[in-house]
Amino acid sequence: MMAGMPFMPVSDSMFLIGETREHPFHVGGLQLFKPPVDAGPDYAEVFYEQLMSTTEVSSDFRKRPGQPLAVMGNVRWIIDDEVDWEYHVRRSALPRPARVRELLTVTSRWHSSSLDRHRPLWEMHVVEGLSDGRLAVYTKMHHAVIDGVGALRMMMRSLSDDPDARDCQAVWAPAKRRAKSSIVSTTNTSALDLVKGAAGAVRQVVSIPPGLLKYGRHALSDPQLVKPLSAPHTMLNVSIGGARRFAAQTWSMARIKEAGKALGGTVNDVVLAMCAGALRTYLEEQNALPAKPLIAMCPVSIRADGDQNAGNSITALLANLATDKPDPLERFSAIRDSVQAAKSVLSEMTPLQRMLVGALNGAPVLSGAVPGLVDRAAPAFNVIISNVPGPRTDMFWNGFEMDGCYPASIPIDGVALNITCTSSGPSMHFGLTGCRTSVPHLQRILTHLEEALTQLEESVA
Repeated sequence: MMAGMPFMPVSDSMFLIGETREHPFHVGGLQLFKPPVDAGPDYAEVFYEQLMSTTEVSSDFRKRPGQPLAVMGNVRWIIDDEVDWEYHVRRSALPRPARVRELLTVTSRWHSSSLDRHRPLWEMHVVEGLSDGRLAVYTKMHHAVIDGVGALRMMMRSLSDDPDARDCQAVWAPAKRRAKSSIVSTTNTSALDLVKGAAGAVRQVVSIPPGLLKYGRHALSDPQLVKPLSAPHTMLNVSIGGARRFAAQTWSMARIKEAGKALGGTVNDVVLAMCAGALRTYLEEQNALPAKPLIAMCPVSIRADGDQNAGNSITALLANLATDKPDPLERFSAIRDSVQAAKSVLSEMTPLQRMLVGALNGAPVLSGAVPGLVDRAAPAFNVIISNVPGPRTDMFWNGFEMDGCYPASIPIDGVALNITCTSSGPSMHFGLTGCRTSVPHLQRILTHLEEALTQLEESVA
């Protein structure tokens, strides 16, 4: 059974239109949970049964493209009335005693496979068997349904900061503050609502040319603002296959904050500087460090505070990673100034203008649609780096403490590496997702991230 066929926004449908077997467009996450101190030997079964006791399902977990093999399937949703739980939620066990390394290996495989468009676009794997007793949950959802910030907020709604709370529901439960489902709001739109929406859309469209002119003036006059097509070609900017490798690690948020304060920058500046230092060392090891600095594309949420909707609400800025500078202090200063310049320009724009600038910054990656062009064309940027702020306190799910929250994201044709991190409580969790062929020894970048943070700390000691 199914209901409704609402149109999907262009910002969502483009992730379906551009997807191929070699380029799956789903976002994912790997969470680790420590069982309660009073948990019995059957704690994995208890966790799973509590999860499956949530039977009410939001429309975001019930929608799929209207006709998977037709053009209309990329612009309309079908909302299924029922969910095939056995297919979407899978319980797995690693060979005991398993290390996190084995968990990351199987996560890499799960993250490599595309989602079935004949079903709602998500999967969840509940994993037991780790030697330290922790449980793992890997979830993936298509980018047409949700962006990274929306996915994190959705997950956090299912958790509690109270370790004694036992009323947590699964992530697919409808948001409590959502009075109407997306189906109702789509099918019960009044004529006045349509007129108001059309008028607002016209105002937004009229504002596009002035916004682009403003961005162009800044690009010409501000030396700190990264110019389009200024990225060098690197070993990361090649055609990629569908197989992925996933690596993850946690750092102390206190260390990152202290380094940022000492250097006169933000947490995000330190994260970018860690990535820049790590990539510089990694590329040196591969004898592949270009003379020009690497350019990062950084997705930026333009989602309003309190926005509980899924869908996509992001733009993108370009940041100079200053990998041509061997001195970590000089590199940090260049990164900070570059990001400040980009944010200053975006702050003067409307949401639609910001989204358009983000689309223009990433437009050259569309060359991937032309066979062989990626390896010859100048890259739009070299790497994708995202920082998604999470909760400031420790979080729990029915007494199970979340002990790790690692984003698994999307490399694209021409950009073989995506680094995404998110904070939770006292920790910053990094997730590295790369093309298995184009980014050899991906896990070494984790070691270089630690080295880069240590260099920053020592430079201001």
